[in-house]
Amino acid sequence: MRIGIILTGDYNWAGGVYYSLNIVKLFSQIAETKKLTVVVITNTLTPADVLREIPSQHTEIIDLDKKSVFYKTYHKLKGDRMVADLNTLKLDILYPFITYENWHAKLNCTVYYWLFDFQHRHLPKMFMQEEFDKRELNFKQITKKAKNIVFSSYNAQEDFHQFYGPSEAKLHVFQFVSLMHVPSVAKANADYPSKYFIVCNQFWPHKNHLIVLKALAKIKKEAGQVKVIFTGKFDYASSKDYVDMLNTFIDQNAIREDVYFTGFLSREDQIALIQNALAVIQPSLFEGWSTVIEDAKALNKFVVASNIQINQEQLNDNVLFFDPNNELELSKHLLQLNGHAQMHCDTKYDNNIIKSKKDLIDIFNIQ
Repeated sequence: MRIGIILTGDYNWAGGVYYSLNIVKLFSQIAETKKLTVVVITNTLTPADVLREIPSQHTEIIDLDKKSVFYKTYHKLKGDRMVADLNTLKLDILYPFITYENWHAKLNCTVYYWLFDFQHRHLPKMFMQEEFDKRELNFKQITKKAKNIVFSSYNAQEDFHQFYGPSEAKLHVFQFVSLMHVPSVAKANADYPSKYFIVCNQFWPHKNHLIVLKALAKIKKEAGQVKVIFTGKFDYASSKDYVDMLNTFIDQNAIREDVYFTGFLSREDQIALIQNALAVIQPSLFEGWSTVIEDAKALNKFVVASNIQINQEQLNDNVLFFDPNNELELSKHLLQLNGHAQMHCDTKYDNNIIKSKKDLIDIFNIQ
């Protein structure tokens, strides 16, 4: 069996990159007992450090951009470039497609679509009308044309039924996990305080960084002090207004010394910061299935999470929930954990990985 996994994205959507990478790693492990080859489909956008993480066993890496000029010109004129590229790989299964295109019907393999979340339906005001309409049309096309649709949570599957009604597609839920190398001793970083919380989200409005800053400001007014590190690239043109708003709040409330912005980090450095943190804060107003929460679970770290339904599906242990619009509730949790760094209980994340592999075997009907 040859299973194609699309890994052609970049860090503009880090969650999508890590999603595909972790599936590749899971399939590589499954291939130790099942007869299959994982064909990892990349292009020039695929980050080099992600390529280095792809297991060598049971995998093939195909760069779609490494074609001759003649080949590219010929298939461009024919208008069948992607069909030709993918059919040459002789795949049985291809995943994950996140948009529908008419040429998908010409592929000689079973296609699975991933509907990652329904944020545009829950938070429509955070979308430009053109962007909303484009996403809505795409989801409706997938609903109508797809034979297999994968969701990252049962919450998302419920949303699908609510917003799009009946579909002839076969529906699957795959609650993805994080697979990472975890050093026995996390390296310390002298650039940051010894005691801190961490937020690992891209700088998009729905990630709700502001509520964390409001909690810090409240703590400071009451003569307390809590330090928070924010990871992630914050110099995208699309997020400039949002980041400017956060910086204005920081300066107006005199909490500059309590916050640290790392910018984009290597996976290794981010993992080390999570390991050394008191807890991970996930304040998001909306998620599909949070990669950073899976990272925290894999590292056996405590999480302070917004009480949205998806977070409550994803977290059962080592968690305190809060109303994502209530900085007082969040501040109380942070002060509590700031004084009790060892509140968490040990969990066996290997059980999550075992379940994920079983789910992939069932979803893709691997014999």
